[in-house]
Amino acid sequence: MRPRLRMLILAPLVLAGCAERDAEWARRGRESLIGLNQSNIRMCAGLPTGTAKDGTGEIWMYEHGASAPGGLAPPAVTIPPGLSLGGQPLNGYCRVQLRFVGGKVTEVQYAGNTDIGDARDAVCGQIVRTCLGYAQAGK
Repeated sequence: MRPRLRMLILAPLVLAGCAERDAEWARRGRESLIGLNQSNIRMCAGLPTGTAKDGTGEIWMYEHGASAPGGLAPPAVTIPPGLSLGGQPLNGYCRVQLRFVGGKVTEVQYAGNTDIGDARDAVCGQIVRTCLGYAQAGK
């Protein structure tokens, strides 16, 4: 099989696999980060890009932009009867919003263009991934 044809076939599969893994991290982050304190979050996610007071609590925001490696879109493939696959840039943006009440995370929400294909909130997975280890180690 020619290298270009092999790449046309394998690239979407590899990218889809990565997006599904990131979406799973994002899904787990919505549940697992609940209860972590502000010190834990600073250690695993770094300093927030923004903060806002919210009633008796506070919201911390973390942002991440994603694009395909090198900023390239996967190559478009046309198959009979004129269907086209790929060719769309894989760009996304996520703002993870953590609500703290009493110094602990009480809610995790995602905002922005967070999906990659059918992988819901995949762009957000990279932000919360490291914090999942903190959550497993115990709150």
